[in-house]
Amino acid sequence: MTGGNGVLILGIAWLIFWLGPAFFLFEKDPRWGHNFAIPITFITVGLASNIRIISCQLAAVISAFFIVPTLLGFWGWDIATMISCVFLLIFLILYFMERGRETELIDPVPRLRTWLKIHLLTFAYLGLVHMTLIFYLVRWSNPDSFTNFLPVEHESSTSIFNAMLLILVILAIIERFVPKIGGFQVAKAGFIWSMLMIIIPILSIMILGQ
Repeated sequence: MTGGNGVLILGIAWLIFWLGPAFFLFEKDPRWGHNFAIPITFITVGLASNIRIISCQLAAVISAFFIVPTLLGFWGWDIATMISCVFLLIFLILYFMERGRETELIDPVPRLRTWLKIHLLTFAYLGLVHMTLIFYLVRWSNPDSFTNFLPVEHESSTSIFNAMLLILVILAIIERFVPKIGGFQVAKAGFIWSMLMIIIPILSIMILGQ
């Protein structure tokens, strides 16, 4: 029960939701297709939280920061999905390549190696949180500038999810350095919070219709 695994489960649940009950929205308006690309990135970062291999975590970091041009409407859902799939594939290939090796493919001097193993996953989480920052600081007040590739997203469920993501990222970063604060287990709290990020937006859809 960690925030990193919560990110992984969020990505899987998000992708299943859009391939299943919400797929009709994509059929009506393909601009909703960014909901295929972003959860795949969540899956990549979630997997990286369990794999302390520099090359894999570097792939996760780059994948996470591609959220920025995707949510700024630089390209359509198809290109965004292709990019996220490519990085997930690269991640998996690197993982299987690294498994039988005595030294990693990326093997810098010890100090840099230690620094990368400590901080790469943090950078990946910071890439994910750009989704919240872009949503509230850029797209919320000026959605019409992005309508070529992105729909207007002022639904309560979307707003709740983005706000909760900021807290999840904070918890996921803290858990890597401080497992407990008093009697407060940070990792467990991050995991539970990620589950609430599934439940609460769904309740919003059921109760408010959006």
